[in-house]
Formats: sequence, structure tokens, C-alpha cells
Amino acid sequence: MSVVSDPPHVLIVDDNLDAAEVLAMLVEVEGFSAATARTLAEARERLEAQRPRVVFLDVNLPDGSGINLLAEVKSDQQTRDIGVVILSGMADERIKEEAHLLGASAVLVKPLGHEQLTALLDAAR
Repeated sequence: MSVVSDPPHVLIVDDNLDAAEVLAMLVEVEGFSAATARTLAEARERLEAQRPRVVFLDVNLPDGSGINLLAEVKSDQQTRDIGVVILSGMADERIKEEAHLLGASAVLVKPLGHEQLTALLDAAR
């Protein structure tokens, strides 16, 4: 008798609903479940409700910087092992450096390429 386990979960935090939904569909095609959030507040609620394996986190959100949520996730003993991928609309070396210092798995410029997404999800399995 085989045991069926739930697929690994991904949280996508982006105030651009269309971009978040497209990324969620791509993540689901790769065999993950996905949830979206448009604000830091929503993201915190989703993190409490279901622990993701990976968070795709936009830098600029209506209620603050994604860098702040990255710092919270990586400083909490309960969530520090969650992979966080920072997404930015432009290449900003300062943001990239800060995100890496805080423990981001990657810092990427939007939109993500399919190969980038596949590699990140393969690493998270």
C-alpha cells in the first residue's frame, strides 16, 4: 500500500495579481501546490496557515518591502529553513546584496524564465 503525500507548497507574494497567478500556474504544473498574497500582511497570514517550501517574494509591496519579510522568515527558528527567492522589477545591486546577507536563496529580475523557475523548484523538492 503506497502513501500519498501532499505536494510541496509554494507561496507567491506579488501585488501584481496577473503575474502572481501566472507564476502559481507554472508552479502547479511542476507538481507543487501554490498560494498567492498581494501584501506583506496577507503573506504573513498565508505563512501561518500553511508552511511553504519556497516563497517567491516581490521587493515592492503596497504595505512595505519584501526584504522585511525575508528578514522575519530567516530570523525565526520555525521558518528559517524556508527558501526565499526575492523578485525585483529591476537589477539593484544594493537589494541583491542585502537579500543575500539576510539568507535569500536567490535574487532574480522579473519575469522569471521557465528554466530559472524549474531549477529553483527542483532544488526545493
